[in-house]
Amino acid sequence: MTIGLPIELASSPPSARDLPRPVARFRAEAMKDGQATVETVLIETTAWMRRPGMPRMPLEIRMAHRLGREFVHEIRIGRGRLSFRFGLDAYVDGQGLMKVGPSVQTGVEFDQGALIALWGEALTFPSAWEKREDVRWEAVDADTARLIVPGPEGDIPITVAFDPQTDFPVSCEAQRYKSKGPKIGWTGHSSEWRRFAGVLAPGRYTVQWADESCPWIDIQTTSVTVNAAVDNTIARGRAALIGVGPERAVSSRHETERES
Repeated sequence: MTIGLPIELASSPPSARDLPRPVARFRAEAMKDGQATVETVLIETTAWMRRPGMPRMPLEIRMAHRLGREFVHEIRIGRGRLSFRFGLDAYVDGQGLMKVGPSVQTGVEFDQGALIALWGEALTFPSAWEKREDVRWEAVDADTARLIVPGPEGDIPITVAFDPQTDFPVSCEAQRYKSKGPKIGWTGHSSEWRRFAGVLAPGRYTVQWADESCPWIDIQTTSVTVNAAVDNTIARGRAALIGVGPERAVSSRHETERES
């Protein structure tokens, strides 16, 4: 059982800066039960993955985040005692990677893609961005804003839509590399929002590529632990990078799928 560290309660709320209206509404809703500083988060989930030509696959994914900085997703196939380790997806030390069995994919495409995945999950926690000088929000319209984050090839814009009834984020969109291929549209949807241990978070995520007819993964949150000890999990992502150079990284998505 993971035991989270106590949430640090601020004596007074920090300055909200000049946030676009939908972002300010969401921040106020997320913080209305008391100002909490969340630096790390551990999210336990179950999921279903769909890939072309394959049956729907049950997964368990353990998501460890140092919010807005790095993350490691530990992925298992199956459920409970019948599950087995599949691989991991990570962004650590400014590098993205995907590991399936012994094969590790790295490169600028994975750096950019993993960074977008990091922010697609972290933006739902205001603590991830509200005090960052290198991250900013730009207004789009009454229910949409754009999160701008620094990336390996320059700033990355992530367009975030908010539900006008609940003020919660419902989608984020970006142009993302698909494995080693070109950038295409990528959309993450968040829904079934509720409070987990007092912290507002989505109960469900789905992710879809623009060139596919349906989401390729559907994730259900089972628990959220804030200010959790995540160093060991992050270290496993870092260890996967040791000894992996451009000449050793798997250059083809198909090679990794074949090995899996």
